[in-house]
Amino acid sequence: MMVAEASNELSYSVTYKLMNFLQRFGIYTDFYAFHHYVRKLAHFTEFAGLGFLVGLAMHICPLFKSRFINFALFLFLIPISDELIQQFYDGRSSEFGDMLIDGAGILFGGFIIYVIILIIKDLFFNKNTESH
Repeated sequence: MMVAEASNELSYSVTYKLMNFLQRFGIYTDFYAFHHYVRKLAHFTEFAGLGFLVGLAMHICPLFKSRFINFALFLFLIPISDELIQQFYDGRSSEFGDMLIDGAGILFGGFIIYVIILIIKDLFFNKNTESH
């Protein structure tokens, strides 16, 4: 939740650092095109972390009986709320594409925690024991 100037300053700083790192390996690219993808990746990564935490919270303490309904509620509610709130910050706007990227990040994070929970259940709580 930053005004556009502060948000751009932060993402430009990250972009410069990443470009300097890539240039050490002989990889050169257009700054503004790369900056666009850095910003989109930041959206995805931020919401993947949030999706991971929401998925974990919904596993521990679900709001509804259906885990799908629990997760779907957050899948839609959080990205839409985030983009709508941005309209109230100087120089910021809501973008449907960012909502989709945010939702994809939440899905990815939720999927990761789901797989981790399945692995933990299989390793430590598997009721089917083999007898020799």
